[in-house]
Parts: sequence; structure tokens; C-alpha cells
Amino acid sequence: MGATGTGPFENDDALDLLDDLEDAAPDDRASRVLAVLDAVLASPGSADAPELSEALAAAAAVGASLSPREAAGEPYLPEWLAEQPLPDDEELVEKSRRVLRHAIRSREGEWWELWDEAGLADEAVGGCRRALAWLGDRDD
Repeated sequence: MGATGTGPFENDDALDLLDDLEDAAPDDRASRVLAVLDAVLASPGSADAPELSEALAAAAAVGASLSPREAAGEPYLPEWLAEQPLPDDEELVEKSRRVLRHAIRSREGEWWELWDEAGLADEAVGGCRRALAWLGDRDD
């Protein structure tokens, strides 16, 4: 997985996605985020770990855009989000919530298994819960 930490921005797949978003024109970022979220939401069963890691980073970037104060201090939080946040768009927010809820509630799939085998599943889920809270959802 190439993980350096359990947070939503702390792995190679997430960082690659964030770099791609930073390099994209600001007006194109939302559609790129939607494509990443849709790829996971449309996949039957569980997405592969790299796909889900990208989608979790995308969802967390949406949340950090909406709640920058709450997200401040998150490891590897992209600096460009402060200057050029993703839009407060209903579709982006709802799909981000769905992706994060899936990661929190699912106890199967490659992403979960890798974190579980490392003994860090609870921490990885905690990162998803933080990002979900940035989106105004406390996953009750």
C-alpha cells in the first residue's frame, strides 16, 4: 500500500491523486474528484485498496474544503486547498460521505484487510471518521 500513516492523505495513492488535482485547472478539480468517487461507488463489491485510498483522499479533500479549521493539522493536508478549495457542491458532498461511510462500515475488501493485518484498522477508520465529520456527518 505504501502507507506512511493511517490518515486519509497519508499514503502514496492519496498523495498521487492530490498532486494530480493540484496540477489540474481549478475548474476541472471537482469533475476529477467526482470521477474518483464514482469509480468506487460504481464498483461491484469492494474496490481495490489503491482505488479506495484515492477516493478517501478525494472525499477528505472535499471535507477539508468545507471545514478548513477542523481539518487543520491533518498530516499531508494539501496547502492548495486553503487558497482554492473544492466547491460546496451537494453531489460532491453526498458522494464523499458515501465513500467514507463505506470505508468505516465495511469489514472486508483489500483496503480493510491491509490495515487489519497491520493492526491499524481502527486508526485508518478513525481518519475516515474525522473526514466524515468535516462533511457534517458524525456517522451515528
